[in-house]
Amino acid sequence: MNHMNQIILNMENSITPKAIPVIVPLAYQAMLNLQEKINQANAVLIKAGRGTSKRDEDGIPLWQRYSLSVPEAAKYFGIGETRLYQIVSEHPGADFILEIGSHVKIKRVLFERFLDAASCV
Repeated sequence: MNHMNQIILNMENSITPKAIPVIVPLAYQAMLNLQEKINQANAVLIKAGRGTSKRDEDGIPLWQRYSLSVPEAAKYFGIGETRLYQIVSEHPGADFILEIGSHVKIKRVLFERFLDAASCV
């Protein structure tokens, strides 16, 4: 008989599994802990407005701009757009308002001071 076309398989019939080195579970746990810390740090950065890479066409991030549009200010300050428009209409001529034609922008630092002095918004 020609044995050239036969494949011989040797299988181990051991019921007990081979031992896993002690370092493997420790390494997996260390990687999970590190990933959790990275996720927590990213959440804090994003909440503070520093973790996103979104920039406008000039490359200036929100937290460095002189003025913000109402949608940008809503995102930056965590206040709804509708409420921001109400604040602008309730405070005509306020120093934190910048009118450019028919557009309204909010001066970021001056509005921060306004919010610091406010007890409710």
